[in-house]
Amino acid sequence: MKSRLIGVALLAASLSASAQTTEKTVSITKTSEVAYSVAPDGKTKDGLYYLKNLNNQGVWIRGSYKDNARAGTWYFFDAKENLTMRYSYDQKKLLYIDPKSLKNVTVHVLSDDQDVAKNASAPLPLCPVDYYANLIGNRIYTDNYDSTNDGLTAEITAHVDAAGKAVYTVAYIVKDKKTKETSIDMPPNFPIEWLPSTYKDKAIPSEFVIYAKLDKGAATDGQNMMRFNWNNEE
Repeated sequence: MKSRLIGVALLAASLSASAQTTEKTVSITKTSEVAYSVAPDGKTKDGLYYLKNLNNQGVWIRGSYKDNARAGTWYFFDAKENLTMRYSYDQKKLLYIDPKSLKNVTVHVLSDDQDVAKNASAPLPLCPVDYYANLIGNRIYTDNYDSTNDGLTAEITAHVDAAGKAVYTVAYIVKDKKTKETSIDMPPNFPIEWLPSTYKDKAIPSEFVIYAKLDKGAATDGQNMMRFNWNNEE
């Protein structure tokens, strides 16, 4: 009887907590949206957080907030819902990374010290690399689209400083020559957090580079992410 009373009390507490939070959704692209719980004030993130993959009704990211700050362990998935990364915000520690998720990424550690440049850790977006690539591809088509670039290879760079702040640029490869870089603005409703490159616990500025072929027609294809081919697995 005692255990049943405890179970009923826990259920009541859970229902009470659920009643005090509400879920909000925010569209990021036509194929992804964020769903998160907020406190009674209607603003403070508190509870579960999901970045949903509307292509397959799955998720890209799963985690939780506490008092408007990310808390606990967050999980990051690729387009096929394979786990690619786990990160603990409580420990401020990367718990797992699938090396295959970085196979098409180039990293430049910006240091004149060859030992640092060779052995520093890679900068990492706290976001699935697949989703990051497609999201930034959509921004190119939204903000920087030029039909003359169709069929070209784009060099897309996140310039990550020692504090983990990033700015983004794109340049195009034309007849083995690279054009001038132009800036890309990421969606304000989905800021990407970065883990900076480090060497012996010291953060180092770095660049996180992906290459993508821009396919003709993608700009008018409803932000169809598969038309932005960055990993040759279309």
